[in-house]
Amino acid sequence: MIRYLLLIIMLLGVSTTYAEYKVFVEQQIIEESDERKARRKAIDQAIEAVTLEQVKTMIGEQRYLENKDKVDKDILELKNRFIPFFKILTSTKENEAYKFEIEVKVSDKDLRYVLQQKGLFASQQKTGITIPFIEVNNRLSNESYRWWSPVLSTKKDLENVALNFEKELFQGFLDKGLFMLRPQAFSMVHMVPDYLRKTFLTQTEMVQITTFKRGQLYIDGRVDILSSPLRKDAFRIRVQLSCKQASNGKSVAEVVRSYDTPSGRLFVQLNTDIKRMAVESGRDIASQVYDLWQRGALEAQVLQLAVTGTLNHQQLQAFKANLGSKISGVQGLRERLFEPGRVTYELDYNGGIENLKGKLSSTKFDGFISQVVSVNAEQITLAVKATQ
Repeated sequence: MIRYLLLIIMLLGVSTTYAEYKVFVEQQIIEESDERKARRKAIDQAIEAVTLEQVKTMIGEQRYLENKDKVDKDILELKNRFIPFFKILTSTKENEAYKFEIEVKVSDKDLRYVLQQKGLFASQQKTGITIPFIEVNNRLSNESYRWWSPVLSTKKDLENVALNFEKELFQGFLDKGLFMLRPQAFSMVHMVPDYLRKTFLTQTEMVQITTFKRGQLYIDGRVDILSSPLRKDAFRIRVQLSCKQASNGKSVAEVVRSYDTPSGRLFVQLNTDIKRMAVESGRDIASQVYDLWQRGALEAQVLQLAVTGTLNHQQLQAFKANLGSKISGVQGLRERLFEPGRVTYELDYNGGIENLKGKLSSTKFDGFISQVVSVNAEQITLAVKATQ
């Protein structure tokens, strides 16, 4: 099969909503005596060829090879979701075969969505371990419970509140297929060094414990019980959770919730309210983590890309679209600083700055000539010139 590729970026849409498409022209030669059968076979082969090529571009050659069976089974059968249009441009007969040129239009946005839904952007098949560091505080009596220093707790009821909260949080992660350790239920305090059994842990110390248990994520959080500012003789329950990456301390999911109980509620009756908040919080934060895992952004590092050159707005947008489609692993490309002849973007990338430098150096961008001119720990400077 000889392939001719014609790439046109078009903006189509209704009102102010735009969709980005790519148009490809595939040449197919089909040995078939029946022209109708040949046309159908040529269309199917052209659509499959374009789909597979775009999947490779988006998720990378390695992930494509690792998931080829899944792509063949799950992605190709959903082609109607991201290929809104195709047509035969030319048809000629050569001896016992038919030769076709077929135009195939692909929606980048819809294909990316399908790949995300099928988990093909994930950087690994399973998420790592998450370890919670959640303190429970009774602000009315200035008492607290922390699983890593239980000897500092003065009341058994706070220990039970923490245990129930941990259980529901664990279930929220489990429902999403994620794994969270239950340090209180399994007495993990015994593996914590004596010098870390203290009131407050720093981020570095949480990372240290998480790394010791080979964890990928940790949850820094608190459950506060205090007087309600809205009702007399009532409690306010406040939950604050932040899920962070052990590799760089970057927050990947956050939950903040508060609930004011009815008046007259006793402290011993709070378990039901706290359980409900734990269920909601666990479901919410697990969903955020799961979404990042599906998109392959869990281990992403925040980097800066400075693009230099005399590019107008339209050219910059075209080059930005090139970056997203040509280099797999780039997430959330955001403009951060505009200067004469220079635009600085911020992006999330899970391959490290040297890996990104290599891809930028070897990638040919349609309509542009580019060259990496400098690299430091957080930023790559790329000189770009439009050829059209």
